[in-house]
Amino acid sequence: MEIMNNCCIFILMNIRETFLKLTQWTYPHGTESKLKPFLPKGFQEDDFGNYFIKIGESDTMFTCHLDTCSPLYQKVNHVIGSKIIKTDGKTILGADDKAGMTVLLYMIEKGVPGLYYFFIGEEVGGIGSSAASSMSFSEYNKCVSFDRRGYDSVITEQWFGKCCSDEFAQALANSLNKAHLSFNFRPDPTGIFTDSASFMDDIPECTNISVGYFSEHQVTESQNIQFLTNLCEAVVKIDWSSLPVMRNPNEIYTSTFVKASTDDVLELSAIINVWIDEEKWSARLTNERLVEERSHIYGWLFRQGSYYDLDFIDWDGKVAYINYGGVNEYLGDREDLMYLIEELENIPLDGLELITRIK
Repeated sequence: MEIMNNCCIFILMNIRETFLKLTQWTYPHGTESKLKPFLPKGFQEDDFGNYFIKIGESDTMFTCHLDTCSPLYQKVNHVIGSKIIKTDGKTILGADDKAGMTVLLYMIEKGVPGLYYFFIGEEVGGIGSSAASSMSFSEYNKCVSFDRRGYDSVITEQWFGKCCSDEFAQALANSLNKAHLSFNFRPDPTGIFTDSASFMDDIPECTNISVGYFSEHQVTESQNIQFLTNLCEAVVKIDWSSLPVMRNPNEIYTSTFVKASTDDVLELSAIINVWIDEEKWSARLTNERLVEERSHIYGWLFRQGSYYDLDFIDWDGKVAYINYGGVNEYLGDREDLMYLIEELENIPLDGLELITRIK
């Protein structure tokens, strides 16, 4: 992959006005090209429809996504307060992820070295970043997305895996907190998915940073514009090259989110009935199979664009419950889910611990 070095000259960027311009419309996947006039001078397009620009020399990649979680390209009517920007309740705001786009544009204006990627199709399964991950990014040790709700997250786990080391997350949190004294960033293992997750197999330190939006994907979505302004001003003060690189992408880490490979998981495995060579058996799922199936359920939920505030999935191999935003909800039993998630239909023998043959 060839990436030209470009440095852009901007009229001094007004963070609030930039955010308002970027959120004048909703941008469902397929309409991202309409945002090209807002991209920095000298940007390039890769083979998959993503946009990027490289500033100076750095081992850090910064990302945001251009699409919004909306079915239509619609005009947004802003309701603007002194700190909070929202809509009239007829559309989403699109702060997810125009807040992140605002941060990247500000960093580019200030000449912060890095590879800046503006991805397409994040809201429909990370289409752009997943495709781009087939290219080589071996010169990069850090991938930082700006696409997290709230005020204080430096994500350490997403997509059911450890995405960055605790040392990196803590050092980044400390740097952010030092850059603006109102901040209280901290390592956070409750990430779900954003584009940096697509590079976890190759780039050691991948994370996602809170940008101050709330209720994403809903018409009640809002953005704290004062927090976003503070964040833009803070990230340009950080020495990104000095952050520690500790995580080994080739090492398998236990995720606290899925509670992988623990005795507790096996104890939660329900007894199910399975057919093996025309014989019916009662059996339990192995730890590994239970975790794998939970991952498939999560992937299906993510592709539906549902349950944006998912905290955890309670799956015992037989019945699934999900917890999101403090609400515990029944999702379905195995038979229900098999019609929706084909990976649940056939269980390999090494995924089972047979108990008794049923006559």
